[in-house]
Amino acid sequence: MKPRKLNIKTIPATDINRAYRFWRDVFDLPQSGHQSGRHLTLDGEDIIFVVGEPTANLELLVRDHADELRKHLRNNFVDIIGTPAQRFGQKVAFKIKDSENNIITLEANL
Repeated sequence: MKPRKLNIKTIPATDINRAYRFWRDVFDLPQSGHQSGRHLTLDGEDIIFVVGEPTANLELLVRDHADELRKHLRNNFVDIIGTPAQRFGQKVAFKIKDSENNIITLEANL
């Protein structure tokens, strides 16, 4: 997966280690180098995991095409919620849940 932008850089989690592994593995995000080892980076900014209640406000823009994204999610055992929605400019939005029940909208190319 080729993530580009994430609207919120603080991700709520019940289990920070589990959330970290999900985001690192599913979204292919690199570790930022902090000693805590539980920070990832995207577009030059840290993504931090904190104990908190799930949110439905996460939006991740990816460079992938819809078919590639479906395959990547399937290979990582991540289900798509509902029907993907058309967006402006040849984009499509998929909704998924992460390991912490956060709802994430993934916007990909058609």
